[in-house]
Amino acid sequence: MDIRFGPKRRAYPCFTLALAGVLLAIAAAAPFPRQAQAAEWSASYIRALPDEGFAAIEVTPDGARLRHLPHHDHTGVLNLPHLRSALARWHQMGWRDPAIAAAARQHLEEHRAWLRSGRLPSAAEGN
Repeated sequence: MDIRFGPKRRAYPCFTLALAGVLLAIAAAAPFPRQAQAAEWSASYIRALPDEGFAAIEVTPDGARLRHLPHHDHTGVLNLPHLRSALARWHQMGWRDPAIAAAARQHLEEHRAWLRSGRLPSAAEGN
């Protein structure tokens, strides 16, 4: 039988490894789009935020105010990475009042609905 004709079914491991190496090098050099990341907000920046920048504010029996889930910057503009973070961790908060937790969840979900619909809330609708 003559082996010069027909398809050759030999595996070429060296060629396969070289090709994989080239493809990995190209992929590593290619600028892939990265998801927007939240800028690190310092504790002093968060303390300086107005109350409207938070999803909920609770008052303890001794009068201390607990502000939860900041997601608006100091100008009142919705910060998308912080909104995502607030939506992901709202259930981890130590809520004292379940009604406030539900209101915070509703507030965050309204922002999500506005974003999904492609429109942003106007000043008349509130933040």
